[in-house]
Amino acid sequence: MRETSWWGIALLSGRVTVPAMKISTAEVIATGTELLQGRTLNRHGYVLGDLLIAHGVVLERETVLPDDPHRIEGCIREAMQRVDVVFVTGGLGPTDDDRTLGAAAAALGRGVVHDPKADAHLERFFKKIGRVPTKAQRGQACIVDGADVWINPVGLAPGQRIEHKDGVVILLPGPPRELRGVVEQDVVPWLRCCTQDEAGTVMRHFRILGLSESLIQERVVEALTPSPSLDLSYCARLGSVECRVTGPESDVLPAAICLEELFADDLLNATGESTAVTLAGLLTEKGLTVATAESCTAGGIAEALTDVPGSSAFLLGGIVAYADAMKVQHLGVAAGTLERCGAVSADVAAEMAEGARQAMQADLGVSITGIAGPGGGTEEKPVGLFYIAVAGDAGTETFRYMAGGNRAQVRGLGVQRALEQLWRRVKR
Repeated sequence: MRETSWWGIALLSGRVTVPAMKISTAEVIATGTELLQGRTLNRHGYVLGDLLIAHGVVLERETVLPDDPHRIEGCIREAMQRVDVVFVTGGLGPTDDDRTLGAAAAALGRGVVHDPKADAHLERFFKKIGRVPTKAQRGQACIVDGADVWINPVGLAPGQRIEHKDGVVILLPGPPRELRGVVEQDVVPWLRCCTQDEAGTVMRHFRILGLSESLIQERVVEALTPSPSLDLSYCARLGSVECRVTGPESDVLPAAICLEELFADDLLNATGESTAVTLAGLLTEKGLTVATAESCTAGGIAEALTDVPGSSAFLLGGIVAYADAMKVQHLGVAAGTLERCGAVSADVAAEMAEGARQAMQADLGVSITGIAGPGGGTEEKPVGLFYIAVAGDAGTETFRYMAGGNRAQVRGLGVQRALEQLWRRVKR
């Protein structure tokens, strides 16, 4: 479906738009020896894959390559023959091992030129931080000849969109913050422009809490009438499951209504947003405040909430109390409760939540206490056990969980379960 539909769209941001080619297939080429050696976690495909699926574009392949210009050039040439758009990430920095720009130019049969717009951005960047750019850093204002430049909102190396006779090659910076910055600012509007479907294909994205992936699928299969034009997919995330419904709008709409009714009690949202983002919106809407009390997660719940802009409107503060003495001193946990039940117990979790709420005069208090491991577990209280409590005017509720995995996984799930229970309380 290449070069079949061309149009211009005025975006809400007011940015100037150009006619865009309709695209349906893509590949990602992630460059960087550090990715292959495991020294850096490769999140490029994760970011772009999620975005492409959301726009109905099939990601056919992701390739990870070392910083070898010949391999990068050859891989780009091959991918250009297979798909509509090739995303190449990384290797646009100022050092000798950043070789993507030259390799992409060679693959496209073009030269590398200096770009005035990118250079002006570079000058402003260094003036702001009070430094003078080196010769190598000035090289980050170079682009593939004929590229449309996407200025990097958080760094120097710009994104670049280069059209060729069979499709498009897009170069993106590798550092996660810079990648996401260019993606959100420029790639998303461009994709929106390029993936409008005259046939009316749409996708609804549901995030469901508290149920397993297999149980969700069983319920969906029982409730929905099979349709060859309707595509259902599931993806388990930490603490939630994503369910995506894609197809003609006439099929997706009734399916979406069915899912909303089927999972009414457990449906976080139909946008795919995180639990923290949805919870933050509810807290702000209802004018409620929260205080946190954490042991095994060491502030992870508060961190998740403060990742959301505007969190000062609802999060009053948090207390990290690892030692029992700190639980007594700062959260008002009774020494007798600790002696009778132990620090990892429903009773202590309840008193922690109530103590945090009272200490900060918050509408709601949320707490967690558990054993994240790898040591510290017993037969009665094994590693992975944690308790959560939510306290408010309507009383205090406690919840017991068992998690598998390593220390980080137990702590991560603990944060997500705490956010989930706080969301369930707030949405009542």
